[in-house]
Amino acid sequence: MLDIVLESANALILMVIFTYFLLVDRTIEYGRQGWAFVKLGLLFIIFGSIMDIADNFDVIDKILFIGDTSIQVVLEKFIGYFCGLVFLTIGFWLWLPTIHQMGEVQRKLAESKRNLEYKIMERTKVLQEEVESRRRVEMALRHAEERRQVLYENAPIAIVHGLIAGPMVERNMAFAHMLGYDLPEDLSENADPLHYWYDRESFDPLSKRLKSEKHIRDFETRLRHKDGSVVWVRYNFTTLADREGENYYFYGFANDITESKRVVDALAENEQRLKTIMNSLPVGMSLIDTATQEIVDVNSAALIMTGYRREDLVGKHCCQSLCSTKNGGCLLPDKDNLLENSEIAIQMKSGAELPILKTMADLTMDGRKYLLEIFVDISEQKRLESLKEDVDRIVRHDLKSPIIGMINACTVLLMDNNAVQGEVRDMLEVILQQGKKVLRMIGMSLTMYKMESGTYKYVPERVDFMGVVRRVLTELDDMANSKDSPVDVLLNGKKPEEGVVLLVMGDDLLYDSMLANLLKNAIEASPFGKSVELSLESGKPPLVTIVNSGVVPEDIRDGFFNKYVTSGKRAGTGLGTYSANLIARTLGATIEMDTSDDLDRTTVIIHLPDASV
Repeated sequence: MLDIVLESANALILMVIFTYFLLVDRTIEYGRQGWAFVKLGLLFIIFGSIMDIADNFDVIDKILFIGDTSIQVVLEKFIGYFCGLVFLTIGFWLWLPTIHQMGEVQRKLAESKRNLEYKIMERTKVLQEEVESRRRVEMALRHAEERRQVLYENAPIAIVHGLIAGPMVERNMAFAHMLGYDLPEDLSENADPLHYWYDRESFDPLSKRLKSEKHIRDFETRLRHKDGSVVWVRYNFTTLADREGENYYFYGFANDITESKRVVDALAENEQRLKTIMNSLPVGMSLIDTATQEIVDVNSAALIMTGYRREDLVGKHCCQSLCSTKNGGCLLPDKDNLLENSEIAIQMKSGAELPILKTMADLTMDGRKYLLEIFVDISEQKRLESLKEDVDRIVRHDLKSPIIGMINACTVLLMDNNAVQGEVRDMLEVILQQGKKVLRMIGMSLTMYKMESGTYKYVPERVDFMGVVRRVLTELDDMANSKDSPVDVLLNGKKPEEGVVLLVMGDDLLYDSMLANLLKNAIEASPFGKSVELSLESGKPPLVTIVNSGVVPEDIRDGFFNKYVTSGKRAGTGLGTYSANLIARTLGATIEMDTSDDLDRTTVIIHLPDASV
């Protein structure tokens, strides 16, 4: 009985071992042939063990072995144990060497695993760096897109962009506001994507240009405002190309130029009106570019006056056409850029000179500075003036004879002291003095004409200027008294003594006229009750200073000594200061004026020729 239990336990153990071998069979990768022999050997040994157990049961023994012991021995000992051991031996002989091989493989696998893990770590690090770099790039792109979106939405300029071959995909807020819409989406509510294009025929040529050009500048068209009005827009386009180099996307930047268009049209209309006015005026007009000094335009009257054609003058330097070559006259201002109103002569196409009265004004158009010259033909006036001067000379010459006769008659009557006495004598003396004064005035007018024409022959001599002062003050005494404006005379800072002399070089009669004109102006300009100061300095050269209260009007300050310049005088001719300046130049003296608004005072200074020279 014990044998049966031991043999059964042995068989059971063998079967568990065999079952384990079956379970781990799938994990065996090396020595599969030896492993099969091992499993087969276990089966044979289990078979021998089963035969050994069966031998302990008579019933089974009789059925299987028919009572023959030799069969039982063959099945149990030979086929079971012997063959099992043989197969186990063969199996272990084939399988055991693979265990070492498996160890080597495992070692190589472990090394490969370590290398693989290292490579995986390196690759993972690279991938992490690439992921981090891509993350940074994506973040930068996202930020750039956010900034672009913010700039696009909040841009003060109208922007539209989209596919060239497709509909416009997006417009910013400024574009919508430009056309009177609250939101860009409001522009897309209309089924027609081009409903706001006023000039529909301009869209197809624009699409063709977008397909072929990189940039399109200053493309002007008209768009339709929400209220139906027209909006003039100037576009600047930039296109994007695909990998094949074909333009597929565009950005358009639009500026509302409606107001500038209106201004340009208004300027063009005004320019046309100006040209019409210029051509209809009877005075000559020319427009000169201040920077280049080229004639920009002339009117019809100027062409008629000068005999030029428009193409002869426009675009030419003014000094090469209109300016006189004989007297050096120029229509441009002087170096101080003072605009003149004066008489000059311009050159006609025939080469002759045309006397004109010229007025100039500066103006600015389109950011450039121009000079507008207006001139009047005064050749006929000059001819009449010349004729008048001839008549005046004849009249003055003819007047001298009766005045001399009147002076001689008065002189003869006054010689008889007994016959002419009392008021009659006083009357004759007044007539005699006034006759001499008129005679001097006639002589002076002839002298002025000669000085103007350059024919006066000046012979300087020593003159007592204090004597001139006394005579002039006597003549102006009535005027000074009527205004209560006495003339205070100082010599070297003191009141002059009786009979004092101040010698200068010049002409006695010319000094009388010059000083009388200047003192008369000073008394007339001085307020009522204010004195006039006449100060003389006996220096080298002698100096005369005339000071009066009041200032010279601003409109005549620059031309104070010019001919016919006057202001505020009912009977003023503008010849007093002109003749004084002309006489001063003839005598070799210099004269200048200074007026002060702060001091409310006007000063005239005369530098006289020194008698000691």
